[in-house]
Amino acid sequence: QLRAAEAALALKQELIDRLKAEAERQRAALETIPVLQAQADIYRADFEAERAAREQLHGQREALQEELNQLRLRLGGDGA
Repeated sequence: QLRAAEAALALKQELIDRLKAEAERQRAALETIPVLQAQADIYRADFEAERAAREQLHGQREALQEELNQLRLRLGGDGA
């Protein structure tokens, strides 16, 4: 009976050790979540800034293209 109790105690201790190790891994994972969230926020802000810049450049390009077309029409009309 003593041997059975010692074996059961050893199994319980092994389970406790595994649970402690798992708890430590989970704690480490929880510590990395805010860091990853901050990185994601930075990437999102950077992406949105780049998108806004591309949209602005596209708008400027379209305005310049329209201006060029108008100038070509004026030059073509003056030459005729």
